[in-house]
Amino acid sequence: MPAEGEIMERVASGDQDAVAALYDRYAAALLPVALRILGSRAEAEDALHDAFVTLPDRARHYRADRGSVAAWFTILVRNLSLDRARRRGVRQALTREVAESMQSSDEWSRDPETAAHLASKSERVRRALQSLPDVQRSTLQIAFFEGLSYPEIAARDGVAVGTVKARAARALAALREALAGLTADDS
Repeated sequence: MPAEGEIMERVASGDQDAVAALYDRYAAALLPVALRILGSRAEAEDALHDAFVTLPDRARHYRADRGSVAAWFTILVRNLSLDRARRRGVRQALTREVAESMQSSDEWSRDPETAAHLASKSERVRRALQSLPDVQRSTLQIAFFEGLSYPEIAARDGVAVGTVKARAARALAALREALAGLTADDS
């Protein structure tokens, strides 16, 4: 078996056999790390899968002088699991908020002024989103509605993480500008 530094270099260059070798070597030990954080075997397996899918992009950050591959990989899986747990918490909070707002929607319908104001705001946001280029709009929608991180979006779309970050930054700036313009036009 090659030295850890060598195998990480191969992984960073896109060698799928090297990724498979690391999977064989570490997956069984890393699954319990994710499972302990996430509490769900399915989510733990997903976090572990994410670690191996993003490994070729992340392997270049490994430094042998800072620790073993096992330690580096354990931290990677831990961080991905914590991110997943946070997103799950955010999704659950949003679901609760949506449910609560739907319950209070009866109150809104009793107040036509509030209902009209909310409908107007929703329409402004929809128009602003529609004004964005498709890739920017898609990046924001995936990040917000699906809760994916930038590395997960990059892996899913087959682009660099920096590309996703740049799209999101440009999209948010354009969205702010579009919303400011729409607000000014509606006044």
